[in-house]
Amino acid sequence: MEQLQELLVDEIRDIYDAEKQLLKALPRLTKAISNPEIKESFTQHLEVTKNQVARVEQCLELLGEKVKSKPCRAMKGLIEEAQEHVQEHEKGEVLDQVLIAAAQKVEHYEIAAYGTARAMAKSLGNKEAMNLLQETLREEEAQDKGLTNIALKLQREIGRAKPQMEEESSGRGGARGGAKKKVAAKGASGNGGGGARSASKRASSSGASKSNGRGGNGNGKSSGSGAGSRVLTDREEIQQWAEERGAHPACVRGTGNKGDIGLLRLDFPGFTGEDKLEEISWDEFFEKFEERELALLVQDKTARGQKSNFNKLVSKETAAEAGSGGGRSRRAGGR
Repeated sequence: MEQLQELLVDEIRDIYDAEKQLLKALPRLTKAISNPEIKESFTQHLEVTKNQVARVEQCLELLGEKVKSKPCRAMKGLIEEAQEHVQEHEKGEVLDQVLIAAAQKVEHYEIAAYGTARAMAKSLGNKEAMNLLQETLREEEAQDKGLTNIALKLQREIGRAKPQMEEESSGRGGARGGAKKKVAAKGASGNGGGGARSASKRASSSGASKSNGRGGNGNGKSSGSGAGSRVLTDREEIQQWAEERGAHPACVRGTGNKGDIGLLRLDFPGFTGEDKLEEISWDEFFEKFEERELALLVQDKTARGQKSNFNKLVSKETAAEAGSGGGRSRRAGGR
């Protein structure tokens, strides 16, 4: 029983640190959310978390222990992952859904932690501590259920919007198809079948030229265009794309070792905490970029025509595989 008491104290001190980390992280994550319902859920849970911290302190006092915490590495990792998402995605629908998922990972961890601590308190016969832990456990389960309902609601809204988008796209395609048929018919009436084939050839040739013009600078350094995504490997193009958006090269603190700067990132001021990334020079960035055979997947504009900060470092092999998907991949990237 003495060992079980020690385990319970250890578990509660771990929870104590986890809740305090969450108190600091929630305001920053809430700022990155655009959906009012999700923002409200995060804001309310911040107030609930303050009460949960007070309960944990009360539990330690009931157990006759000093109110102090033990570093919770699990919560630190979950929060860091959520902050990475904020950097990797522009503010909007996608980031909202990603942050719901990140929040539910936190809830599931806390549900497991509080459930374990409650069971230990029950085994020790400490009903007061058990009831306090049970109260918080109910709150975490309710928060998780609420986030699930919001996520499902958003997904249903996206599902309803998709057929409309497809219908609009089909309508535009039909208009273009009709125009092509008219051109072909005109050629046939003037020159016979051969004229139609000739017109078709000219249209095909013109289309290929136009596509190559949109596909980048013609040297194989970039591909894709418009609101879709494209792949950059050229130093000058990457630096220009980043600096146009006020970004600078950086590495993720704590991910490297002696002689290695760690994970590479593009840092957009105001989107990432200073304690997360460390600024490096472009020379350092590109040295590791080329050594690791990376490519940068970027989006120039959002679907609404606004300048996009979306970017993702991927291997050249992955970029090549994505590019082989043809028009379908580019259309998906554009949406």
